[in-house]
Amino acid sequence: MPLGLSDNLFQRIVSALLLLPPVLWAIYAGGYWFSGLLAVGGALMMLEWCQLTSVRHKAGQGTAVLMILALVWVLEANALPSAALLLTALLVTAVVGTLLAHASLVTGWWLAGVAYVGFPIAALWLVRDFNALLVLWIFLVVWATDVGGYFAGKGIGGPKLAPRISPKKTWAGLLGGMALSVAISVAMQAVVPFASSALVLAGFAALLAIWAQVGDLLESGIKRHFGVKDSGGLIPGHGGLLDRVDGLVFVAPAVVIISWVGPVFGFEFY
Repeated sequence: MPLGLSDNLFQRIVSALLLLPPVLWAIYAGGYWFSGLLAVGGALMMLEWCQLTSVRHKAGQGTAVLMILALVWVLEANALPSAALLLTALLVTAVVGTLLAHASLVTGWWLAGVAYVGFPIAALWLVRDFNALLVLWIFLVVWATDVGGYFAGKGIGGPKLAPRISPKKTWAGLLGGMALSVAISVAMQAVVPFASSALVLAGFAALLAIWAQVGDLLESGIKRHFGVKDSGGLIPGHGGLLDRVDGLVFVAPAVVIISWVGPVFGFEFY
């Protein structure tokens, strides 16, 4: 393998290089390009979720996918009555779904999946409607958390972060992800300022890296519950799409909240 790379790492790099250009183009172009990215990504995520959580009935899978596509259509058509109302509805769906799933009802996992996929789609759309740079920052924070965590975890090792949920994750990996997330955020702010304070932005980047790890651990816990290693095999070296966006699922809605409450404390995106 070139440069002594492992097969898995080489596959990760090639996959990232192939996926990065269309994602960046969709973020930059916006409009139908971005809504198309959300629609395709959301549909694939929903199908993986159904397979992962044993929602095997085709009608249930199809209905879930149609709900995600309908959400994208509503967003694209600017038919959203209230962003806060939509996020509240998704939150209620997530809570009800979680309670039903805890009672071992497949319907609960179905509802939880609609919320799990719907949250980041709605959040990314709301953020892109405000500022494309902010969407780019979200992706960079998540990618930096993954990359920094991967290399720090492999290179340093040490105590495990949550061995019962994800045996390979370490505290060193978490700190490495936080450090790279902060570095990328500060560098981006220096090149194209998009926030009122670089220092506060760095603090949020560190916190979001932790939050992304929480999302990663949640998905790992769900996979462990169902006895599955990967959510799918869509992306060589990475597993399924859900395996790649588990951090994004948590980070995107968090950035929406930051954009809403930040101005109260003197911090804002622009």
